Amino acid sequence: MEPIYELGGDFTAVGTDGEFSLSDLHGSAVVMYFGFLSCTEACPDSIAVYQAARKKLTPEEREQVKFVFISVDPERDTPEKLKQFESFFNGRLIVVTDTVDKIETLTKQYGVYFDLVDLEGSALQYTVDHSSRFYMVDTEGNLVTAMSHSTTPNELAAKIRQLLTPTE
Repeated sequence: MEPIYELGGDFTAVGTDGEFSLSDLHGSAVVMYFGFLSCTEACPDSIAVYQAARKKLTPEEREQVKFVFISVDPERDTPEKLKQFESFFNGRLIVVTDTVDKIETLTKQYGVYFDLVDLEGSALQYTVDHSSRFYMVDTEGNLVTAMSHSTTPNELAAKIRQLLTPTE
């Protein structure tokens, strides 16, 4: 697949076990998703689509693909909350965030939209409007494409297989 050279690239963020870099996953296909833990619709639905797609892969294919969830809400998504969230997925999900400034830089690097929106009178205080896409990164670390959150598990599994298939 031809990478999208204008966007993407390596980055470093704070993972649940310390510093995380996309280059740590070199050799694996990577599905990235930018969201936040208190999201009630798009984020849980997208994670469910990924999990369903993952089940469609062979055990060998599953070993070669990683899912990275990048929180764009570091104020609320503390390392403790990220660790708890990650634990629900038994190592099948990598969760990272960073400072607000670094998240803003990272979202620009990948062409991700997000905006904090005040919720007057709500206990949450604010929500996060954000683009809801799967960012598909090949085994060399190149952003190849982005797929809508409305992508089906079959479509996502097919794209993951393409990422795993070396091109001549």
